[in-house]
Amino acid sequence: MINRIFAFSFFVCLLFFQATIHPYYVSTLDIDYRPEREALQITMRVFTDDWQLMLNTHYDKSLRLDPDTNEEQMLIHSTDYLLQYLELNLNDTYVNPSVLGREYHDDQLVLYLEVMGVVELQTLAVSNRILFAELEGQQNIVRIKTPTKRKSFLQSQGRARDVFRVI
Repeated sequence: MINRIFAFSFFVCLLFFQATIHPYYVSTLDIDYRPEREALQITMRVFTDDWQLMLNTHYDKSLRLDPDTNEEQMLIHSTDYLLQYLELNLNDTYVNPSVLGREYHDDQLVLYLEVMGVVELQTLAVSNRILFAELEGQQNIVRIKTPTKRKSFLQSQGRARDVFRVI
């Protein structure tokens, strides 16, 4: 019995140690098609410290998040970065989402985006490559929802494009 307790304790300690030396990097992108508004409403959640790393690496080393040192610059740089690393192809046409705003929840930054003028959604190809260059092992969860269908994708380095079909 003592050997089992020791083995279990050792296993738990090993898992804890492994988790501390190999952090996980995950973001989520929720895309909700609202036909009555003719819009894609998009919510992106990313860890604040990961997003700050990106801003400091690509744009301005002095920017700090939560609280923001410069909210205007943060939104300008975030929009620029998203236009480079988040690709949306709606019915065979590339579209750029507009950044509507942001807020902080605990250790996460939540960005709100929108694509207007979406009369019909047949296909939506999504390539979410955010933070791949900055964080080895970054994974991005993409969830797409319409009034009649839901689908989730896991995108990672080397596999960052999925196609959602309504039909």
